[in-house]
Amino acid sequence: MPDNIELVNMMRAVIQEELKPVHQELHELKKGQVAIEAAVSDLRTINRATHKKIFAHLDAIWNDVKLIEKRLDVQNEQEEEVVR
Repeated sequence: MPDNIELVNMMRAVIQEELKPVHQELHELKKGQVAIEAAVSDLRTINRATHKKIFAHLDAIWNDVKLIEKRLDVQNEQEEEVVR
């Protein structure tokens, strides 16, 4: 009959063998997580660049609107002077 140390070693070996698939799956999950984190980082970079472009276009549009408003103001002032 095996003694306590031998029993512990046998149980340890059995448990380690049973845990091998779990460790392998955990390793695969970690690799997947790294890939997902890299993809999310890339998406954030793209998102920031897109936002900068959009806001640059919006600024240009607002500048055009302000220019049109100024021209309309000048035109309205000229029309008022003609009416007087």
